[in-house]
Amino acid sequence: MRGRLLLGFVVVAVVAIVLLVIPVGFTLDARERGTTLTSLQRDSRSVSSVLSEELGDGNVARARRFARVYARSTDRQILVAGPGGTLIATRPSQVHDPAITKVLHAFRGTPASGTVPKTTFEGAQYYVVLALHHTDTQTHPLNGVVLVVTFPETLVRRAIRGDWERLVVFAILILLVAVALGYVLSTSLTRSVLEIGQAVEAIGQGHLETTAPTDTGPPELRRLAQAINATAARLIRLLEVERTFVENASHQLRTPLAALQLHVENLQGGPEGPDAPAFEPVRREIARLARLVSSLLELARIEAAPAIVTSIDLAEVTRERVLYWQPLADELEIDLTYDGPEVLHARALEGVAEQVIDNLLSNAFDASPHGGPVRVTVSSDGVHARLHVIDAGVGLSEDERRAALGRFWRGTTDSEGTGLGLAIVEQLVRLSGGTVELLAADTGGVDASVAFDLATNVTSPRPSR
Repeated sequence: MRGRLLLGFVVVAVVAIVLLVIPVGFTLDARERGTTLTSLQRDSRSVSSVLSEELGDGNVARARRFARVYARSTDRQILVAGPGGTLIATRPSQVHDPAITKVLHAFRGTPASGTVPKTTFEGAQYYVVLALHHTDTQTHPLNGVVLVVTFPETLVRRAIRGDWERLVVFAILILLVAVALGYVLSTSLTRSVLEIGQAVEAIGQGHLETTAPTDTGPPELRRLAQAINATAARLIRLLEVERTFVENASHQLRTPLAALQLHVENLQGGPEGPDAPAFEPVRREIARLARLVSSLLELARIEAAPAIVTSIDLAEVTRERVLYWQPLADELEIDLTYDGPEVLHARALEGVAEQVIDNLLSNAFDASPHGGPVRVTVSSDGVHARLHVIDAGVGLSEDERRAALGRFWRGTTDSEGTGLGLAIVEQLVRLSGGTVELLAADTGGVDASVAFDLATNVTSPRPSR
C-alpha cells in the first residue's frame, strides 16, 4: 500500500512536470531567442548612429576604436563595408566569410535581421544589417556604407541550456518533495492500516484479547478499529458463555450418571435383581455417557487453557508411546511397528503429541482385526514433521474421512466411542499450528496423517481458540 501511495505521488509530480516545467522550458527558449534578436536590433540602431557620426566626420580611427570596445564588451561583432571596401571589421575573418558576404549582397537598403546557419569564424550567427546615414553637416558622405552586427548563436544556446538545467533542478526538487510528502503521508496512513491488520490477524489466530489502536490514523480507520474491537469483545463474551455452558453441563451430568451407575450395579447384585446379561446394555450406555462427559470436559479444558507452542522431539515421544501400547498390541495380536529417525524436533503444545498419538493408536486398534498390522511412522519433508498412524481396517469413504474429524461422529451406531476422539486430536493439532488428515491407506484402512511445523527452538504463543 505504501508503495502504491508513493507511486501515486510520483506520478502526480511527473504529470505536473510535464504540464508545467516542460512548457515553461520551451517558452523560455523562444523568449531567449526572440529577446536576443530584439536586443541586437536595438543595439544595432544605436551603433549605427555612433558610427554614422564618426565616419561622416572622417574619424575612422575613433570609429574603429569604438567598434572594438563594443565587440569586447558585448561579444557582438561589427562589420562596416562600403563601395570602396571594408571600413571596419572587429574580426578579420568576417571580411571574406561567405555567409556574411551573402547577407551584404542581399541587402537592398531596408534594415534586415535573422540568422545565418554557418560562418567560418563562430558557427551560426544572429545578424542585423542596415545602412549608415549621413547628415548635411557631415563632410564625408556615407552613400552605400552598410553596417552588419552579428552575435553567436552558441551564446544563446548556452543561456537556453542554463535555463533548462535550472528547470531540471526544479523538476528534481518537485520529485523529491513529492516523494518526501508521499512517504510521510503513506507512512501515517499505512501505519494505522498495518496495526489494524496485525490486530485482525491476531484475533483471527485466537488472541481475542488483542485490540486495534483507536487513537491514530484518520477518522475512518479509527471507526474501523472501534468496530473490530467491539466485535472481538462480543466474541469473547460468546466464547465465555459457550465454555461455561459446556463445563457446567458436563459437571451437572457427571454426578447423576455416577449415581445412576451405582444404582444399576446395586440392583443387578440384589437378591431379586435381573441377571447380568439383561443389565449389560444399560451399563454399557452409562459408561459411554460417562466417557462422553469426560471428553466434553477435556474439550472445554483444551479451549480454555492458554496455548504455548514449544519444541518437542516428536520421534522420541512417538517411540515412547509405541512402547507404552505394545503390551495391548500383543494382547490383541496386533503387529505394532514404528519407523522413523532418532531425533526430529517439531513445534507443538506441551503434551499434545502424547494425546494425539494415544487417540490415533486407540482408533487404529479398534479398527484393525486380530493379527492385523498398525504402522506408526515419523518423517520430515523439510518444512513439516509428519506423523502417520496406519491401520488395516475396513477403511472409510472420502466423505466419511472428512466427517470423522467433526464432533460426535461415529462410524456405526453400535460403536462404544463418544465421537469426540478425533475432534480432540484435530483441536490439539490445530492449536499447535499443525494439520490433521485422514487418508486412504494402501492396507485398505485409514492413514491418520498429522503435520507439525519443524521446530526452530523458539518458544512462542499460539492462539488459544
